Amino acid sequence: MFGSTPIRHLAPSEEFYANAENFVGLTVTLCGPVDVAAMSEAFETLLRVHPAHAGHLERGTDGRHQLMVDDYEHEGIWLEKLDDASAGRLPNQSEALLNLRLRLGGERSELTLFTHHALADGHHQFALLEKLFGWYTDIVAGAGVGPVQAEPIPVSLEAVLAERGIVKLQRFGLERFLPAMFAYELPPSKRNAGRVGPQPVRVPSATCRLSRRETQDLAGICADRRVSLNALTAAAILLAEWTIRETPHLPIPYIYPVDLRFFLTPPVGATEATNPVGMAMYLAEIRSGTDILDLARDIVEAFRSDLADGVIQQSFLHFGLEYQGNPPGLPDVVMTTDGGELPPLRTPPDLVVEQYDLELLFASTSAGVDMYSAGTYDGRLVVGYHSHGPEPDRYVAEIHQLLAGVPAKYGWVTE
Repeated sequence: MFGSTPIRHLAPSEEFYANAENFVGLTVTLCGPVDVAAMSEAFETLLRVHPAHAGHLERGTDGRHQLMVDDYEHEGIWLEKLDDASAGRLPNQSEALLNLRLRLGGERSELTLFTHHALADGHHQFALLEKLFGWYTDIVAGAGVGPVQAEPIPVSLEAVLAERGIVKLQRFGLERFLPAMFAYELPPSKRNAGRVGPQPVRVPSATCRLSRRETQDLAGICADRRVSLNALTAAAILLAEWTIRETPHLPIPYIYPVDLRFFLTPPVGATEATNPVGMAMYLAEIRSGTDILDLARDIVEAFRSDLADGVIQQSFLHFGLEYQGNPPGLPDVVMTTDGGELPPLRTPPDLVVEQYDLELLFASTSAGVDMYSAGTYDGRLVVGYHSHGPEPDRYVAEIHQLLAGVPAKYGWVTE
C-alpha cells in the first residue's frame, strides 16, 4: 500500500475548478526529432520541483476537496502515436494534477501538458512548460539538469489577496449587467445544457489562425489608434456573437479573467499562486453602426475604471462554488481568456515549436461550457471557440473576417 499526505483543503476559488474537474491542455506542435528519454527526465524534474502538481485531489465527507501529495512515483509521460485515430488518454484529478502526453509522428509530433485548473492558471501553466523545455534542451545538449529544489505549494487567490489587505467590497462587477437582467423575454439558454459525467471530457472547439501579415497589420493599427490587440480581439468576438445571434436589440454580457500578477504589490511569482486572477465585466450595447475600434476603446475604459476602483481585484471573492452556466434572466454571457503574446520556448537547434493549441476538459457540470480563447505566437493571432453549441466554425470564421477587415477599413497598409 502506498500512502498520500494531505496538504490543505482547497480554497473556494480552487474548489470551483475541482467541482468541474477542469483540466487545461496546452498543446505544442513540434517539428523535428523528440528524444523521449530526455523529455521523460525533464518531466520527472518538473514533478520534483512542483510536488503539488504530482499529487491528486480527494473529496471529503463534507464535500470539500483536499490536495494530497503522493508518496509513490508519478507514472510519467503518456506515449501515443500521432496518426492514432483515437481521442487519446485524458487526465483524472483523483490520480494526478499534472500529466504530459507525447504523440509521436514522423516529421511532426504533438506534446500536451495537462494542468488541473485548481492548481494553475494559464500564466502558471506556461511557466511550467517553459521549465520543461528548458530542462529538456539542457539534457539533449549534454549539460544535464543540475541540482534542483522543490518549490513551496502554491497558495490560493484568497491567500494572495489577504496578504495584501484586499477584502471583499460591496461592488461585485456584475452591476454592469443590471440593465440587462430580467429586462427581456428570453427563452431558456441553450448554453445551460451540458454533459454531466464522472470523468472529464474534451470540450468541442474550432480555431481561426490569422496569418503573420494579418496579425502584423492589426498590431500596427492598434498601436496607431492606441488600442490593445486584446481589446480589439474582444470587440471582434462580441460583434461576431451579435451578428450570429440575430437579436440586435439585446446587449451582450462579457466576462474575462485578468491576471492580477501585473497589478498587485508586492508582485506574485509565475508559480507562486494557483489562480491569482480577477474577473472583469462589460455590457456590450451593439448597434448596426457600432465601430469595432470604438467598442474596443469602451472595453478598455470600463476595465481601467473597475481596476482603479479595486473591483476586479476582489471580484472572485464574490463567486459561488457551483458553475451554473448563464444566469437566468440575462442574455447569454460571452467569456474570453486571452493569453497575450506567448514567448518562444527554448529548444534544441533541430526542434521547432510551430504552434500552440488549447484543449479544455470539463466534467460534473450542469452547464455547457462556452468560451473563447485567444493568444499570439510566432507572429500569428489565434482565436479558439470552445463550445458544446452548434456550428463553432461559423463563429471563428466571422471573427476572422472581422479582424482581417480592420486594416483595410481604417486605411492601414504595410509595405
